[in-house]
Amino acid sequence: MDVAMAVLSFVGTLASFYGAWVAWKQAGISKSAAELAGRIKEQLINHRRTSELSELQVHIESTKRTFLKYGSAKPSSLTGINHSADAEVALEFIHKLKSLRDYFSAPEGNAADDAFDEIGAELDRFKSAKNSKDISDIGGSILNKVVMFSPVLKKELTEQKETSVA
Repeated sequence: MDVAMAVLSFVGTLASFYGAWVAWKQAGISKSAAELAGRIKEQLINHRRTSELSELQVHIESTKRTFLKYGSAKPSSLTGINHSADAEVALEFIHKLKSLRDYFSAPEGNAADDAFDEIGAELDRFKSAKNSKDISDIGGSILNKVVMFSPVLKKELTEQKETSVA
């Protein structure tokens, strides 16, 4: 009986050690899987951010193309232009910009909010302008403000792309 108890105790000890070893291995596998899931989640978030900023890049390029005529043309050559339709293009851009404002926060302020306010004020003037000279001047001003925001967007987009790769 003592021998049987000793053998049973020994087998129980071995089984306990084996169970502990299996649990330790499974914990390592679980930890690796959790780390991988975390990295994948971060990559998906960065991809979404890059995608949103790329969409904003499309809006800014469209606005620049639309308003280029106001920055380069003589006011007399703008006769017959539907500047209200052009204003809608810029309006779409600033609304998209405002929806993505969180990407442009900094201790000194929010570049998206500033651009939204500045371009929005110019758009109000632009839509109510009646003569070709005012339309040309204000349209050129809007173009310049959009162009001034381009490097801010480019910088943020580059940072997001670099974060996705890292």
